[in-house]
Amino acid sequence: MIIEPIKTEADYESAMARIDELWGSEPGSSEGDELDILIALTGAYEKKHYHIEAPDALALLEYRLDQLGLTEKEIERLMEFRKKIPEIMSRESGLSPEIIHSFKDIPFEAFLCE
Repeated sequence: MIIEPIKTEADYESAMARIDELWGSEPGSSEGDELDILIALTGAYEKKHYHIEAPDALALLEYRLDQLGLTEKEIERLMEFRKKIPEIMSRESGLSPEIIHSFKDIPFEAFLCE
């Protein structure tokens, strides 16, 4: 097993192809070890070259509300913080911990990316 750094897109594509070949290898075997190393290397390459910023709290909230298919009026009925909805949706005001906690199906930690 010869593993080299991933420096180019061609190196990355080659490593990804090898990962496909090794997928499902027995953990602890030489193939399993090679798979672990290649996954770490490709992950580092992806983080550097394809990094995606985490969404801000409001974008996350908007996405979840869209998934639920809720209109702004329906959101107002659900939340006890009705007066803040227009301010929040227009990004004039941030999300307080109380508002975040009112969306119980979204983990609080997801809002900590700001």
